Amino acid sequence: MERESNGSLAFLDTLATHHSDGSLSTSVYRKKTHTDRYLDFTSHHPLTNKVAVARTLMTRVDRICTYVPDKDKEKRHIAKALKNNGHPSQHVNESWCTAPNPHPSSPEDRPRATVVIPYVRQLSESIQRILAPLQVRTCFRPHCTLRQMLVNLKDQTRLNQQAGVIYEVPCGDCPQVYVSQMGRTLSHRLKEHRRALTRGT
Repeated sequence: MERESNGSLAFLDTLATHHSDGSLSTSVYRKKTHTDRYLDFTSHHPLTNKVAVARTLMTRVDRICTYVPDKDKEKRHIAKALKNNGHPSQHVNESWCTAPNPHPSSPEDRPRATVVIPYVRQLSESIQRILAPLQVRTCFRPHCTLRQMLVNLKDQTRLNQQAGVIYEVPCGDCPQVYVSQMGRTLSHRLKEHRRALTRGT
């Protein structure tokens, strides 16, 4: 159990302060180990993701902070943190006053289809602009993440232990190539080929 200290008690990212008159106020809370490290503006991500970082932080200020001085202090802190993460000042200022895009209210405004493509800088934005007049919503996903590179939940099956493989065997006496697909493992099928060569069949 955690008790309040100096009239304040933190819960998640909120600091609740108990005043002498019995009232309560809330402000944004950060642990002492917080590094203010956010998505860097030069990283290989869509611009919408970078704008969303600033917008989310500012939305949290408006929802948590009770008093205007706390809001102003928190916004100055966020502006400095975003600047240290490479975000231009103009981008930060625009994110303060730019509201999220509203959900389409009429069937005509709703997208006819949605496509999800790997994000490649400039190319993905061009595809998005082409599909927009066709009422096709484009969503981006990272094509290579640290999780994909570092985490393997299952042991990889060796190639010679895989089944259903399409393989080719070049002829040693002519330029012909034998191509086949088998349901058994590749190692088992190669043993059959070697046995056939030994027998001369």
